[in-house]
Amino acid sequence: MFLKPQKIIFTSIIKRYNLQDIKPNQSNNNQELINQLEIDIKLNGLLCPLVVNNGVLIDGHHRYEAIKDFCTETLVYVVKDNDMEKLLSKLNSYIWFDHQGKLDG
Repeated sequence: MFLKPQKIIFTSIIKRYNLQDIKPNQSNNNQELINQLEIDIKLNGLLCPLVVNNGVLIDGHHRYEAIKDFCTETLVYVVKDNDMEKLLSKLNSYIWFDHQGKLDG
C-alpha cells in the first residue's frame, strides 16, 4: 500500500520510499501515541511526510511505527544538510500542532 501525505510543502525534495528501506534511529517510542496515530492515519491519511537522511529516519518515528504494518511505501522528505533537517522537523511539528488546533496564530 502506498501512503501519500496530506501536506507536502517542498515538492523538490520529496521522494517515494519503501518503508523497509528506512532505518529508524529511535527506540523509546510512546506506544499509546503510535496506536492513536495508526487509527487516525487509517481514517484520515498521513498528515505530513517522514523526514529521511541517507535512509535514516530523522523525523516521524511515531508516524513510521504507526504505518509500518499496513503500508509498504510513502512519500518522504529527503534532506540534504543539517539546516534543512532542522527546518523540516520544525515544519512538521507546526503542521501537527496546527492540525490539533493548538496553534492560534
